[in-house]
Amino acid sequence: MASSWTILCVLGVLAVSSTDAVYKGTYIGKFSTLHHDVIGDVYAIDNITIYVEGFSYDGEAPDAFFFAGNKTPEPSNRGFIIPDERGRSEVLGPYRSQNLVLRFPKTKKGQRSLNDVQWVSVWCRKFAIDFGHVKVPRGIKLPQSQVAIGLESDSPQMRASAVMIADTDTFVVEDFSFDGTIPDAIFVMGSGNADASGSQVPDEKGSLNPLRKYNKKTLVLPIPPEVKGQTIQYFGVWSPSKGMLASVTFDPNALIPPSVKSLP
Repeated sequence: MASSWTILCVLGVLAVSSTDAVYKGTYIGKFSTLHHDVIGDVYAIDNITIYVEGFSYDGEAPDAFFFAGNKTPEPSNRGFIIPDERGRSEVLGPYRSQNLVLRFPKTKKGQRSLNDVQWVSVWCRKFAIDFGHVKVPRGIKLPQSQVAIGLESDSPQMRASAVMIADTDTFVVEDFSFDGTIPDAIFVMGSGNADASGSQVPDEKGSLNPLRKYNKKTLVLPIPPEVKGQTIQYFGVWSPSKGMLASVTFDPNALIPPSVKSLP
């Protein structure tokens, strides 16, 4: 840790080193350029969210949408609209080298996802024309949040129903309770063994003060800047006087979603 306490806790893989380009998720491919100057590179942030980098389209078609489907191997009208970057299912206007985050829609039948589609297209429904598309490879490995259970201790009394690595910036401690009887307890995360030293995690208010008493509170905690881009394997509650009080571990090879806030 960067303060007087040396510690750390786990959390999954942040699959890019500090010397690499910004991690954008799993690369799916490049839009083919068929009509209306469509270009762009497509990444999977997770199974329901894509990132389109450098997207361009002249906006001149009367009924064009981001569109996806699995009923046919090539783009067709047998698909569904992916809402635009504002979450709207409206006819697309012009874009010029823009970076977009697009989320698949939820329907009465359930959540649409990349697991369900063979292609993503810029598609004109009125004239049934594909302006450009990208194929979703079979068996593609998609980033996903990682969940661990088992953060608990009888002395002190401590429980959490789950700890989740939400993305490369954030993890969530669900239903966290702590009796506050250890006055120097703090959140920690790191690589290697869960009893190794590492980095302190600020609490949900951004404070590095020792933990106060909690009663079934869900906490959203930031990954410290000094460990972003590193392989993180454990998360725990640590006491400089008593050591690791409780911890959970994660798969160091897991593919974690990139934080949307970190994307260009």
